[in-house]
Amino acid sequence: MTTTTRASGGGARRATRVLAATIAIATAAALAVLIPASAQAATAPTPVTGTNAAGQQVITGRPYPGSPNKEAKLVDAEMQRMYSIRAISSAARWSGANTAVPFRLKIGNSFTLVLVARQAPYTVQDLLSLAPSSFVQMPDHSYLLSEDVFVAAGATLQLSNPDGMHIHLQSNPSGFTSIVTEQGNLQVVGSAKAPVVLDAWDPQTGKVDTDTSDGRSYVSVNGGLATFKYASFRNLGFWSGVTGGVTLSRTKMSAADMLVARGNSAGAGKTPLQNFGATLLPAGVPNTPANSSVDPSSTGGYSYVSALIQHSSFVGNAYGLFLTGADGVTISNSSIRDSLIDGLVLHRYVTNSTISSVTSTGNAIDGVDMTRASTGIVFNEVTANENGRNGITINGTPLASGPNATGTPVNTYGNNTVTDSTANDNARYGIEVMGGQNVRITGNEVRGDLSGIVVTNAATNVTIRNNTIDTMQKNGISMITNSTGITVADNVITKARIGVYGRNASATIARNKLSGISLHGVVLLGTAQGALVENNTIAGRGPSAVDIGRAQGAKQTFNTVDQWVSTKPLLVTIRSIFQPLTVMWLILLLVVLIAAIGGIRRRRRGAVRAHPYAALAPLSSYTKGVVDPETLGLPPAPYRLAERAAAQEPAPTESAVVPAAMSDAAANGSERDTEREAAQPSPVGLRFDDGPAGAIPAMGV
Repeated sequence: MTTTTRASGGGARRATRVLAATIAIATAAALAVLIPASAQAATAPTPVTGTNAAGQQVITGRPYPGSPNKEAKLVDAEMQRMYSIRAISSAARWSGANTAVPFRLKIGNSFTLVLVARQAPYTVQDLLSLAPSSFVQMPDHSYLLSEDVFVAAGATLQLSNPDGMHIHLQSNPSGFTSIVTEQGNLQVVGSAKAPVVLDAWDPQTGKVDTDTSDGRSYVSVNGGLATFKYASFRNLGFWSGVTGGVTLSRTKMSAADMLVARGNSAGAGKTPLQNFGATLLPAGVPNTPANSSVDPSSTGGYSYVSALIQHSSFVGNAYGLFLTGADGVTISNSSIRDSLIDGLVLHRYVTNSTISSVTSTGNAIDGVDMTRASTGIVFNEVTANENGRNGITINGTPLASGPNATGTPVNTYGNNTVTDSTANDNARYGIEVMGGQNVRITGNEVRGDLSGIVVTNAATNVTIRNNTIDTMQKNGISMITNSTGITVADNVITKARIGVYGRNASATIARNKLSGISLHGVVLLGTAQGALVENNTIAGRGPSAVDIGRAQGAKQTFNTVDQWVSTKPLLVTIRSIFQPLTVMWLILLLVVLIAAIGGIRRRRRGAVRAHPYAALAPLSSYTKGVVDPETLGLPPAPYRLAERAAAQEPAPTESAVVPAAMSDAAANGSERDTEREAAQPSPVGLRFDDGPAGAIPAMGV
């Protein structure tokens, strides 16, 4: 205020220029913030939040558009239909029906074409012969399938054409069709110039079926082998993983199936057609001779599915591609997008599989979701961008936490790897590791998410190395909820509120390069026993570059923070400094300093320090004389006798008293008495009100 008042005209002009420059800088900063936000809003999905079990608001992904109650009932009806097909197919063997060739089942109002085991695969030409009224070619050379197809154990359905092919699975409010294998094989193979396309199709509207509330066509491979090359699966599936679009799942013959397949005598006297209320109808004669050498009932027990998927796409399905109970799956050079739930799902018991060069984008929840009980999975060069929740989720938590009705094991799962992958512009996390063990997250690029890489749920032995993390709304790397044995090393983290965040987690955080951080470079809270923060280069602006003061058991060393600008508030700084013990020592130091300063000031003024007893006097100064013993009738003092003998003085009379003014000899004796008396110790500080001005009477006077 004072400076402004005294400013001259030139100063006013300078102030005006400074004000204009300030406004320009503020405008540029605002544009710098607004332009990236606008650009990001054009690609990143809008976060959708919900409430978790703890009552916290979390990002859940986009809501499912269908009808949960109606679709759940449809899923249950499909499961009953599959059970009936398995049971009737097995029972038909001993009912007298011919099951060595394909046949048709009528269950309720729907028909299912059953392809039985044989060596040669069933082709499109076979379907045209077996189902001339339900598999027809359209004027545009596409095909319309209007009944369900069931591929039994030992059979293979081959839908392939090097010139490409488009197969519509009828799907409308009156019903939907499906292709399901049960320990059989499915091959969908096109070519680089022309893929084979399968989709859910409404013939009444002439468009793909996008309404899941009344069910929708799907493809499901249960056991056996799936081979998809240059194939495209579009707008398939609804509600559950089993009916979710394209599903690869293990299968298990039920106890009832096995009993019926073995000809259990409990069924004697009844025909299986009456038992299950279905009609067994012959199918058309296939072009290829049948071979019944494969017995569907001989493969009882679990049968894991395996798959080879290359150059294929999955677009607009409920679940893009759903795997469960699969082993040895290879997926490469394929894409998944715009799924109504998750993109690629590895649900449970998926083992020893490789996913490489796969893109999963624009899905409602996660791009890639590997749930519990899957091990030995390698994700390499996976792109998971712009999804409604996480880019990639790796879940290794136990299936159960204690005793349970089904005896489910409580062990954790792991040995999974995510390398050289991309997880950008997702609404929540780029990569999330939920529990498990021995997980490697290396060489990935994560940009524009809420948080970059997050480790939680007591994960152990997780390595996060050589990742590039950029422009996070919150944290670059987070470790929470009792995760231990974590290595965070050689990562580059740019533009985040917190570079590396840990809460109740133990990690070695080393050789990371952090820049553009706006709150804390590295912060650890809670229990962090054995945690070490070392050799990191941290640049940014905020309260602290490294904050481990609120963590138990953490250490830091050799971190480079010279490019960090501290913005810690004065009050916070004071509180951090003035701890109770610190305050006590400061008070003691202050007392010493005050005493020292006082002494220095006195010496500078030339003051002479007085003797502490200068104001006191010896007791001998408080008497007017000495009483001679001889006046009291006592023998003379020895020194008197000696003095008299030397001076030959006569002895004084008894009445003689030494006056105050004594002879020189007496005075000398008196002085010696005074010296002897002064040599004796006297009480310190003893004073008399009648001192030298009015001395006390002499002893005996």
